Amino acid sequence: MKYIISLALTFTLIFPAAIFADTPEPEPQPKAIGIQKDQPAPFSGVLLNPLAAAQIFTEKNYSDEECKLKIDFAVNKEAARLNLILESTRISMEAMDQKYNSIISIKDAEIDRLSKLALENSNDYSEWWAVGGILAGIALTLAVVYGVKNME
Repeated sequence: MKYIISLALTFTLIFPAAIFADTPEPEPQPKAIGIQKDQPAPFSGVLLNPLAAAQIFTEKNYSDEECKLKIDFAVNKEAARLNLILESTRISMEAMDQKYNSIISIKDAEIDRLSKLALENSNDYSEWWAVGGILAGIALTLAVVYGVKNME
């Protein structure tokens, strides 16, 4: 049994199956040949082999769908680009709103702090002005009285 298996493997290595295969035929190419009126045809024109005719009819049938797919792709691509720009602008606007609100709250807090500070340390000198006015009035009265007595 081992002898038969070793012979089969030896023949497989010596004569691989690819040696016995047929060479592949080249793919048929679409061909178009121009013919004249006097050649064996009822009219002048172009003679197509079946592959070329099938290719032309297929292209004709699928050109509308291909065009529609290209248009849909371009429209979807542009819509995605514009949505990206719109979303980016919206996010930027929200960030600016948050920045504005935080600046306003900081400003209001500073105004409140400064108002409290101004009320605590109010520079109200009305008492000093009253005392100064009374002393100035007394001094002026004494000066007038002294001046009137010396004039006599």
